[in-house]
Amino acid sequence: MKTKFLALMICIFSLTSCEKQLDINADPFLPQEGPPHLYLPQVFYAMAEGAMFDIRFIGRYTQQWQSTVANENYDRHGRRPLNGGLAASQTYRNHYWSIGSNLNQIESQSVKRGFGAYKGICNIIRAYSWLISTSQFGEMPLKQAWDNTRTKFDYDSQKDIYAEVQKLCDAGIADLSSPQGAIDPNFASGELLFGGDLSKWIKFAYAIKARAANHYSNKTSYSPDKVIEWVDKSFASNADDAEVKFSTSTTVLSDFFSFLGPARANFGAMRQGKTLVGMMNGTFYPQNDPRLTQYFNPSTTGSVGSLEAGKGLLAGQIIPTMYGKWIFQNNTPYPIFTYAEMQFVKAEAAFKKGDKNTAQIAFFNAVKANMSKAGVTNALADDYLAKALPKSGAELDIKNIMTQKYIALFGHPEVWSDLRRYNYDANIFMGYTPPSTLAIENNGKLVQRCLPPSFSEEDWNTDAFRANGGYDIDYHTKPLWAFGSLE
Repeated sequence: MKTKFLALMICIFSLTSCEKQLDINADPFLPQEGPPHLYLPQVFYAMAEGAMFDIRFIGRYTQQWQSTVANENYDRHGRRPLNGGLAASQTYRNHYWSIGSNLNQIESQSVKRGFGAYKGICNIIRAYSWLISTSQFGEMPLKQAWDNTRTKFDYDSQKDIYAEVQKLCDAGIADLSSPQGAIDPNFASGELLFGGDLSKWIKFAYAIKARAANHYSNKTSYSPDKVIEWVDKSFASNADDAEVKFSTSTTVLSDFFSFLGPARANFGAMRQGKTLVGMMNGTFYPQNDPRLTQYFNPSTTGSVGSLEAGKGLLAGQIIPTMYGKWIFQNNTPYPIFTYAEMQFVKAEAAFKKGDKNTAQIAFFNAVKANMSKAGVTNALADDYLAKALPKSGAELDIKNIMTQKYIALFGHPEVWSDLRRYNYDANIFMGYTPPSTLAIENNGKLVQRCLPPSFSEEDWNTDAFRANGGYDIDYHTKPLWAFGSLE
């Protein structure tokens, strides 16, 4: 009996001690909430991290690179298995957690401190995150998102999500055009995307609006004039590009380096795809693209090799990794939105409108901007434009616009949005050929979406996930509303 009593007293004492220890969380000398500028760097990293994590898989769908292993699942347009964790779904997690939850804190802490500008920036970042996420996953919880009283969340339509993107951008533009409240003296030190330049944030918002509106290219509601208007209000040159930067130190831990670089070792089993290399090595154009050796490491023979989807690295085939080139370096910034992309968007919209002269100017602006970004000299760029590409609006076609955009957006998931909008058409994207053998779960159809994280949707949000068709074996082949013709 004494032993039981002693054990009970120990338990009570332990609980009491635990409560006293937890009381230190209310210590007035320890900060309980961080100032808003300290949250920003993590948000910016998460904006790029989702894309960098997930393009390991999406890049195989788009055939910008392929696995060195034959019959690899994603090379064949397959999906991650159910209960398969986080593969190809980091963007989803970041949207609600690393980005979304931190934005909630930034907004809350900036209001408490009377700081302006943060609200506008948070709206624009949230719009960006909604757009890249719904482009990858389709329907998502919108109206109930971040409701901490809930444990289950209903999915909302893409139509509602795209409307929210435009609404958030407009709110952000209005707020930053006339910021209310004081400017945080630490704002610029935490604002690592544009260095505190609010005018560039407004341009970024218009870039998001233009990309989102251009996703409607198959709908009768598509407005080329609106797309062009918003592009013209967005980035004016490469200097405006939205890029997430990484450490330039050679001594810091690998966590400070780009996810795509050799220090992180995430792309060692990938090599450039036959489709992309074919667009650049003279197969479809009358001369080699000068970006070819800026993007890729040639072999000892001087040629740039490539892999065909699903075939893997063939016996005797030696192809260097992509490391050390383009964005596959430890310290190279990751571009999330660029002037070149905006000019391609303008070219496509003007072409569809029938204004081919405007389309031609934007097309050349886009190609030359990307070449400059890739380190191509002006002389080589001008030579390629003059000898390889359509020289006038009358000669320009949608095939050249979209193929050159595919090249320019190497390493970016937005390429997949374009492929799906045009139904993976080889007449639009020169040389794109679907895998000869698709994954068995595809039922003969090409991939259209990724699955969200299993640990949030399959484990905890089961009913909504099932109602949205998530447990269907071919759910990943279900077309997205945004890219189709339905209004």
